[in-house]
Amino acid sequence: MGNLHSLIRDLHRRKARERRGLVVAEGRRLVADALASGSAVRAVLAAADVAEGPVAALLADAAARGIATEVTSRKEFDALADTETPSGVLAVIEWAPLGLDAVRLDEGPAAVLVLDAVQDPGNVGTMVRTAFAIGATATVALEGTADVRSPKVLRSAMGALFRHPVAQASAADCLEFLSRHRFALWAAAADGSAIATDTPVPERIALVVGNEGGGIRPELLSRAARRVAVSMREGAESLNAAVAVGILLHQVTRAR
Repeated sequence: MGNLHSLIRDLHRRKARERRGLVVAEGRRLVADALASGSAVRAVLAAADVAEGPVAALLADAAARGIATEVTSRKEFDALADTETPSGVLAVIEWAPLGLDAVRLDEGPAAVLVLDAVQDPGNVGTMVRTAFAIGATATVALEGTADVRSPKVLRSAMGALFRHPVAQASAADCLEFLSRHRFALWAAAADGSAIATDTPVPERIALVVGNEGGGIRPELLSRAARRVAVSMREGAESLNAAVAVGILLHQVTRAR
């Protein structure tokens, strides 16, 4: 199955991931989560030194589902892996972000997280993971945001990409989508006001978080009905963007 090795090497490139509609999930927990979620796993590759031990059950599970499996040398596996200390197993999975029209929205309360050019893949993955855990309806990644197909985003999301709708869109299309579906747009901003326990929160709300250095682009900020921020004690440094998003998402989803 030398073709599998060539495919994995190709998928290190963003353009290849986009063209093929495939991603690489590395690590025992992530591969297990992909299998458990019912994702379209194309193949599983393991290093020989773990194939008879920690990942044997994963290989057996994949084989029982008719998924192609292969065991290779540790040296070859490490050459294909994306991490600095590879765990010894990875999977090739059919996955791609949705278009906005494919995002299912039921009537009633809903919350959407909008990522406006968030560039750090770790932050992007953690935000997707948080949105899923808190119960947001979907996450929309706007242009300039880190590639949601990248291995680091997948690892940081900890399997949430396989269970939580993630879409890609332009800022203009996202604004039209939110307006059409009657979402109020709130912006996470350093100069925003805290969300108090008695703050009225719209039934359908979109929270936009901006670039780590430049913040939210003007066309989005000008359309925001409210700017919000996490209340912090005097003298505290600003929070990591993913941490702040988690707190704000929890506040707006629990307040409705």
